[in-house]
Amino acid sequence: MTTLKNQRELLKTQRESQKKKTIISAIAVVAVVAIALVLLYFVPRREVDGPSAGDPDAPVKVAQFSNFTCSHCRTYTLESEASFMKDYVDSGKVYLTYYNYQFQEDDSSKAAEATYCAGEQNKFWDYKKMVFQNVGYAGAFADESLRNYAGDVGLNMTEFESCLESDRQVKVIADGRQYAQMLGVNATPTFAVNGKLYYQNELRAAIDAALAEVNN
Repeated sequence: MTTLKNQRELLKTQRESQKKKTIISAIAVVAVVAIALVLLYFVPRREVDGPSAGDPDAPVKVAQFSNFTCSHCRTYTLESEASFMKDYVDSGKVYLTYYNYQFQEDDSSKAAEATYCAGEQNKFWDYKKMVFQNVGYAGAFADESLRNYAGDVGLNMTEFESCLESDRQVKVIADGRQYAQMLGVNATPTFAVNGKLYYQNELRAAIDAALAEVNN
């Protein structure tokens, strides 16, 4: 027959056991959080490949995140990109890398792949501009249109078609998307200047500040 004393001892043992379990769980949670913080703040944010322009040894590295269904990206490409290239990229101040960053798959996905394929023939920027010039017209992203753009910019059509059939640029685009997400890009166009995110209206000031810091 269980005595009152035995019941108290049993309850005490149960409480101590539960307390130990709670402490162990808390320690485990703290450990997981600590590991996550280490990965977030101390593991280098690795850049991934993408179509690039300029001197790889330029003092400022700029990553551009854009997509073909973004109206502000179209405006930037058609109205501002040429002067940016002239002032910063061609002058050796900036090494620019482009990442197609769609928030979800849409009709422009094949156009993005085609643009990266054009990059294999050093026609990335010309092809991208061609696509943006036609955005808004019916069938702008259709296969026939993509082939027409390739002809307009002077691509070797056999190599272009082979690239599209291989899907090899799909992986490059996907890696770029993951990189954008890792940096916290939540809008387009967005630019990373030496790893820090800026919007289009902040871009030149951010680069000038980075250049001034390098030159000091």
